Amino acid sequence: MSGSGPYPHVWFSALLVLLLAACGAQTEGEPGSSTGSSSAPLSGKTVTYTTTDEIFLNPERGFRPGVQFGYGIGSRSLAGLDLAGMRGRGYSMIHAYISLQHFQHSDIDPGYIAQLQSRFDEMRRAGLKASVRFWYTWGETTTASRDRILRHIEQLTPLLRNNADVIAVMQAGFAGPWGEWHSYANLSEGDLREIFYALARALPQDRRIQLRYVWNLRLFAPGGFGEAEAFDPNHIASRLAHHNDCFMVNQSDAGTYAWDDPQRTADRNYLQGLTRYMAVGGEMCGDVPEAGHDPYGRRTPEGQLAELARFNWSFIANDFGNVDRWRQWGIYDTIARRLGYRLALVESVVQEVAEGRRLRLRLVLRNDGWAAPYNPRPVRLLLRNTQSGQVYSLALNADPRRWYAGSTHTLQVDQALPAGMPAGSYELLLHLPDAAQSLQNRPEYAIRLANPGLWEATTGYNRLNQTVRVP
Repeated sequence: MSGSGPYPHVWFSALLVLLLAACGAQTEGEPGSSTGSSSAPLSGKTVTYTTTDEIFLNPERGFRPGVQFGYGIGSRSLAGLDLAGMRGRGYSMIHAYISLQHFQHSDIDPGYIAQLQSRFDEMRRAGLKASVRFWYTWGETTTASRDRILRHIEQLTPLLRNNADVIAVMQAGFAGPWGEWHSYANLSEGDLREIFYALARALPQDRRIQLRYVWNLRLFAPGGFGEAEAFDPNHIASRLAHHNDCFMVNQSDAGTYAWDDPQRTADRNYLQGLTRYMAVGGEMCGDVPEAGHDPYGRRTPEGQLAELARFNWSFIANDFGNVDRWRQWGIYDTIARRLGYRLALVESVVQEVAEGRRLRLRLVLRNDGWAAPYNPRPVRLLLRNTQSGQVYSLALNADPRRWYAGSTHTLQVDQALPAGMPAGSYELLLHLPDAAQSLQNRPEYAIRLANPGLWEATTGYNRLNQTVRVP
């Protein structure tokens, strides 16, 4: 395929609507604030913000452990799994390996699918999200046919759609040992494409699907893509993502890139051109050799940090591979802070009286992480009455998926206040909740800013330390 235009043979459902309806005492104002890199003149109270080096949880990013979400290896029972304790151990995200090992030549038992639903329910109660992969064999050759895999995806579609709120990203899975899209003998490249398209149909249109190897990505976007294609729902690029499951094992990362130059360097350059728009994560499966050729400078602490930054990593396993080296080098905490996004307020300017019942302000934020948020997320400005505590919400016209690593963004707000909002003094807060209606009131799924003293753990709001008087 050419990589442009609508996906071949795929009819996708409409985009998930970002549900911005207020809950409880919240009332929505009109949308339409502007965002940009320049700032119009605005007089008012200016607050500048400091940042913190604190390591804290945020959704859809960070270190993540791998767990057998379904049957254990060789088992027909769902073993106990302490999902409820994961956040206490420092995780907001897990990698869910889901076994289909007993169904390579049959339909999936409906009872098993029901048990998987209970797992997703546990994960949601625990305040977690997951990268998800289905597998048939744990290292051995797979024998499931293309038609069997497509039938299984059809069976799993209701499960995936019902739980898309806690699926941070899907991994293509199914094909090959561990579902990693290698070492299969019974599938063609055309079969792999059909598997990907079937998964794309099964999932909501705003969920991306990670592919293991650069050559996998080239099956769908041989010439790469840019920002316009990455956010165009009619372009295959809007569904692509990447997982590297042998980070640092050798210079090609066990075939993530071509084994030899010049193609290996070409693959790295190709991938680097895409990752700012994709969900990137994975794990190590060894350690880069101490001896030999090191063309990319990957054997030093600085080189490994640069590698994670270059490819915009959002999450990585810390329960597999030589993570101890990062601790010995003293870079483990840096990685913990900078995986994915790390958003911080820089400055706010607020007109302290809402003249004409319009709110006028400017917010400046910076992303000190290695990646932007990769799933849609509303941006809301909240006004909370300092006497009654009632909260009113204004939806801002901003897309955090475009707040790229290392960038600064200015939100210009000039909006009418919600109708019926009483006169009084209001404190201002920024709220970045999950896009899913089921999670919008869950503070564990809201983004915390990297500024000290602003986060409200019970609400998921970030205080601006600014007030406005509504006449």
